[in-house]
Amino acid sequence: MPPASAMGLLALVLATFPEAVTPPQPDACETASPRIELTAESPAKTPVVCISPDVPLTFRFDTPLQPDSVRTQERERFVDVSPGKQSLTLVPSEKLEAGERFKVEVCFADSAAPACASFVLLAHPALGMSQVKVFREPRPVASFREGEQAAQAEAMQCRAEVQQLRAERGGPEGLRGALASGLLGKEGITSKDLLEIATEAKGNALRLGRVYSYRGEDRIAVEVELENLGTEPWTAVGAVLRGPKGEVLKPLPLWQSQPLLPAELGNKFQWIRVVVEVLASQTEARGTYTLTLWDADQKRTVILGNVTFP
Repeated sequence: MPPASAMGLLALVLATFPEAVTPPQPDACETASPRIELTAESPAKTPVVCISPDVPLTFRFDTPLQPDSVRTQERERFVDVSPGKQSLTLVPSEKLEAGERFKVEVCFADSAAPACASFVLLAHPALGMSQVKVFREPRPVASFREGEQAAQAEAMQCRAEVQQLRAERGGPEGLRGALASGLLGKEGITSKDLLEIATEAKGNALRLGRVYSYRGEDRIAVEVELENLGTEPWTAVGAVLRGPKGEVLKPLPLWQSQPLLPAELGNKFQWIRVVVEVLASQTEARGTYTLTLWDADQKRTVILGNVTFP
């Protein structure tokens, strides 16, 4: 791939240093755990599990389920509900709306407590889980090790992000900043024009002008140019890149050039840029991803498929 254009390179540099849109406090889907432990006593709060439109979710239980015991609120909102011997797979409708809540209940085949368990399914535009493990009995050592390894990996990623952000905040701007941060590496920053291959989801809140992907030293990024054809201003507050196997890449703080005002307010043909940046090594993020952007109320989303990186 050829080196990035001056505009593309500048976009990556600017995404590091200017004041980014202040992100909101983490919501339930950003802090939800893919592991749930049940106790004999009734829980103070029903566990929340996040779902996304058309993204299959599988519950895996450590004990068998009672046949025909699954009860799903608003069953018609799910394309498929498939209980197994020790599992339950749910496929939400592609028309699922952010913030919708559904209750699902299962009962277990033995006589131990708790006899049944309930979960709240919370709809989110992109942070839906693909698998949740539910433990009703004391967890085996291997399970604790698995959880510990996942926690350590997450902590390492957080430390790397904090270290990188601190280094960038104290560094110079412009091309000096790109050089000082080490983003250029030996191969520079490579770019890829995705406008002809990226796919737009029906019902996207904004109109796509252009889209580029970039790869630098231990970084990838997607730059999208958008126009607001609605009636309300739009600011991106969250983004996710989801891979073909359901893997989720969460970005560094987003950078948006300015709030995107609606065209009807005399801002016709106003385009703004949003840059989504993720820490990734040269061997990571090599597949095809779906990018989802959402605003504060999670109702007006932008979904682009077939996103790949140089």
